[in-house]
Amino acid sequence: MKQILAFLEALEVNNTREWFHGHQEEYAVIRKQVLALAQKLIDEISNFFELPYDMKPGNCIFRINRDTRFSKDKTPYKTNFGIEISQSGKRQGAPCFYLHIQPGNNSFIAGGLYMPESKVTEIIRAWIAEEGKKFQKIIDKIFAWDMFYLYDEAVKTAPRGYKKDSPHIELLKLKHRIVEKSLKDSELLSKDFEKKIVTNFEKIEPFVSWLQDVLVKEILR
Repeated sequence: MKQILAFLEALEVNNTREWFHGHQEEYAVIRKQVLALAQKLIDEISNFFELPYDMKPGNCIFRINRDTRFSKDKTPYKTNFGIEISQSGKRQGAPCFYLHIQPGNNSFIAGGLYMPESKVTEIIRAWIAEEGKKFQKIIDKIFAWDMFYLYDEAVKTAPRGYKKDSPHIELLKLKHRIVEKSLKDSELLSKDFEKKIVTNFEKIEPFVSWLQDVLVKEILR
């Protein structure tokens, strides 16, 4: 992990194609380390959450190249690594476990759904209206562990079809369904880092599984 953080720190200072191309061999080594970490996480998560038997680590990590077409920031590379593990692979709309690695104490772990499609959001809201107490209990239990929080970006008013005094209105207003925990660089560099990450993923498994089950139930309706 020390090499990974050092490479990302250097990339943040030298975020140019010229510098990156001159460090391709170093990046290849770093990428192998990230792939190895992704494989370990896949192996461990599969012990408590159903994953495809043939899941490949390469399908779980994000490209380091940035899409700058619609961004004012034209720096060509990300200064982080992201590992997303779900039943469908990264950014396929399935509830996931996510590890974000970024120097400067900007790393975090997360679980759930980020920026779901409007149809998925409508499905989740409908089930929250039905099973809000159960979902809130799952969230409260996760919050009982130190440093977990709910990613709380939300719409300003009650979503269409719901009243302002609807039960669990704050959960209904959320744009995302994500629980997170921040990570310090010192935690990433600790000897038992991987074990702690897996332990935290296991803690948020009920949250991810509730979302996964909801989407499966809707398909089977």
